[in-house]
Amino acid sequence: MVVINGLVGLTLLIALLENREPLIPAAALVLVLLWSVPLRLSKGLGFRRLEWAILICLAYWLLNYSWSTADFQNLISYEFLRRDGALLVSYTAFVGFLGWPLKLKQLRNFWILFVLLLALIAVPSVAYCVHVLPYADYLERFGLVVFEPSVGARMFVGWYEAHNTSGGVYALGSLLSLTIVREANLTAKLKQFMWVVFLCCLAGLLFTYSRGSYLGFLAGLALIVPLRKLGTALRVGLLIGVPVVLLGVMTSSVFNRIDTITDPYYGTNADRLRIWSDALDDIASSPIVGIGFGRFNDVGVDFKGIKGLYWIGVGGKIVNGDDHAHDSYLHFWAEGGIIGLWLTLRVWWCAWAELCLFESRMPKSSLHVLRKAAKACLVGTLAMSVTEHLLGRGSVVLLLMSLVGMTLAVSRLEWRTMERDKQKVRADVQRFPGAIPARPTAAVSR
Repeated sequence: MVVINGLVGLTLLIALLENREPLIPAAALVLVLLWSVPLRLSKGLGFRRLEWAILICLAYWLLNYSWSTADFQNLISYEFLRRDGALLVSYTAFVGFLGWPLKLKQLRNFWILFVLLLALIAVPSVAYCVHVLPYADYLERFGLVVFEPSVGARMFVGWYEAHNTSGGVYALGSLLSLTIVREANLTAKLKQFMWVVFLCCLAGLLFTYSRGSYLGFLAGLALIVPLRKLGTALRVGLLIGVPVVLLGVMTSSVFNRIDTITDPYYGTNADRLRIWSDALDDIASSPIVGIGFGRFNDVGVDFKGIKGLYWIGVGGKIVNGDDHAHDSYLHFWAEGGIIGLWLTLRVWWCAWAELCLFESRMPKSSLHVLRKAAKACLVGTLAMSVTEHLLGRGSVVLLLMSLVGMTLAVSRLEWRTMERDKQKVRADVQRFPGAIPARPTAAVSR
């Protein structure tokens, strides 16, 4: 079992670090699904509310596709499953993560190794972006850094196809590493090490120039470190770390990029306003069931139904591409109607509720840190999804699903073990009343 867990974990680790070679994520997800099935059977793990919410969500989107596009060859095609239909793959994988309970130490080491690798990729790339590392043209040849004309500077993209994907991953990596930094039982040396990892991930996030990812990080940060509860060590760390990061930022175009967030005439802002307007038109035409799964970027679509009630796309040229509404909520509503939006968001509400449940039931558990990180990353992803369609795509939501799913899987097993031990103690007390000493009474003071 240890060998198989290691193989599956290594493949998943590589898959989460890149999305340029799609066969690697595909292999990782298949391995996770195949491995989680025997684990569920051997450990007697049934489906909970979250799994059922995922299955109902997937069933609806498949049904929606069947009454709209209704092209089976396209449904199973590589281009559809990688682009417009990516949620069919990612949400199915979510079920696999929920059935893969690792040991606590394995789970913790997996995520520490993940953020460490993110940091190691970011360090030379950021140094090259700020011209501290002048002789590193190989970073551009390998595609880790690209020159972005709209920014007028080098942009860090890592091993991802788009800078928003890289920004989303590094936002979650920064939140995860910062949560580990705040772990109470962390040794001084490991705490210092994780501070360095956090700052490296944060620097990588900044130089992706993904403004939505900046906002997502701040949203998750508010959950991790409420200002009124900042400890002395964290204040000192921020006092040292923030100026260092800002010093690097001031030598680049990051501030200029942030300044464009509120400018409606800036290139990508104007494009988003136009795309959001198109999505709102689709919502107004078919608010209940949407125009059809995968129909948002199709060309020459023919519609049928009652406009303003249900107006479903049934014909036209199928286009499987990266064009989307740049807002997960608008995209789900436009393609699947209010039903599709509600069913998809219910998946994440169930995940949040279960994380909170275990957090309240087992506040002293060693998993508390990862549950906190999962909640912060969930909040961050929900915030980023206002400007990008992250909840229905690949890399970022797969990272979130991995963290939430694996943490919940271990939490469930821990809870089952604790309940089983309690039942065993109660049974022993009933069978052998004198075997377990009674709780000593307090001495009466004179």
